Amino acid sequence: MERNLTNLKALLKPFVILLGLTGLLGTCPLDAVADELDLLSKIISTQNSLELKQSLAEGSYRGEAGILRVKPDVASSLGLSVYMDQDYLDSAKLFKEAEASLERAQEELASTEKESFLEEHVHRAASFFLAYKHSSQEAEEKLEAYRLRISPKNDERLNEKICFSLMKRLLNEALEKAGYNLRDTLGYFYNACRGADKDTPFLTTENVKFVNKVFYQFTRLCPKEALKRFDLGTQEDFYHGKDPAMWKEIIAETEFPYLSLLETTLKKHNNGKHRVDPLLFVALMRKESNFHPHAISSVGAAGLTQIMPRTALGLGMKNIFIPPYLSKAGLMLEKQRKTKEQALNVLFQINENNKLEKARLARSLMQKSLKFSKKKDRLFGRYRKELLLSNTDDRLKPELAIEYGFKYFQQLMRAQKGDITLALASYNAGPHRVKRFNGVPPFDETVNFRNQVLRFYKAYLDKLKGARQVSKGP
Repeated sequence: MERNLTNLKALLKPFVILLGLTGLLGTCPLDAVADELDLLSKIISTQNSLELKQSLAEGSYRGEAGILRVKPDVASSLGLSVYMDQDYLDSAKLFKEAEASLERAQEELASTEKESFLEEHVHRAASFFLAYKHSSQEAEEKLEAYRLRISPKNDERLNEKICFSLMKRLLNEALEKAGYNLRDTLGYFYNACRGADKDTPFLTTENVKFVNKVFYQFTRLCPKEALKRFDLGTQEDFYHGKDPAMWKEIIAETEFPYLSLLETTLKKHNNGKHRVDPLLFVALMRKESNFHPHAISSVGAAGLTQIMPRTALGLGMKNIFIPPYLSKAGLMLEKQRKTKEQALNVLFQINENNKLEKARLARSLMQKSLKFSKKKDRLFGRYRKELLLSNTDDRLKPELAIEYGFKYFQQLMRAQKGDITLALASYNAGPHRVKRFNGVPPFDETVNFRNQVLRFYKAYLDKLKGARQVSKGP
């Protein structure tokens, strides 16, 4: 990552200098945003070019082209003149057939239905996977023939001047839609270039890696003063206005019944430089437990703030229910994931010469994964029942769940320098995974968690804004 960033800095040096000069000369905000979009567009085009090369090498290419990395049908809907022939249309159909065959092959590996003949599921898995390979290979050949026919003369996706102009138009639209939130802007832009439905969330598991990379590069190359014109998702000082306690009225209007306990925690811990907006923390609790003090997840997180057992111990909570079999439940979860991954790896090794041997091994591994899953579910189910029966775990006590959950989230906010998105991702997936992916991990649960908490938070802030306007009067 650092080496790539160094190369990118050299490539984009003129743009960075330009932005620095415009700041010194006191250029108006609109001009500055235009300059920043030049830099952002350059970063995106570089990233898209890298990903396009990678897709060609990995076999995941699906007809995208140019600095927008957009398919011809989507590009056409965006107003570009594109080249699209029968080979491209046939390849799209073949890839759909391939995906369906692969899905059927995986279903056969996991099937527990009674067989009508010996090793029926093995034979069917092998057959479906070979159909997947055949359709994929034919699709790739047609797509490669199509790609070689594309040129700047017949396809505007390869006209950088036109595409840079379109990119800036899409980015301006994205900025407006996302309220200048940079991550959501990048997500909206990515979705637009993929023809995603308008109701698609800004940030998704499909676009999050792209968003992470572009966000990282832009925030390091763009001058600090210029960055202030974007919403980077960092928490600003929320104690402002004539009535800094007005947030309590917003909380009182919700179903949150622990306002006094939250106030106690805030007085005790929410001071100094790294204060956390109580509305944000309430939004987190709403997503985690819907304010249910005895909520317990499928993997043992418990209470209003859904703290995991060992995380709770690390935070200093004393009475945490950790029976000996809990470690075994975690081991079963790990084995389930590992053997499933092994099964899929073996599936992709199938060819005409080894089809039954590999399909048999893949099915055996997948069936083992299912057994591990059942054992895991039984153990975590037992844990949930015994945890509720004991009713002594500190995480089930609202006052402690709020205090230690707040302390943990505050630690994460400090570690992420006030970046709400990364703090939420850390809370859900763990700080080590945020570090590993250099941003939001591409997990459905984590991305959805971030999106939902921020939706709740925005709704609270909108109410707060309305309440303050009413308090000011006409």
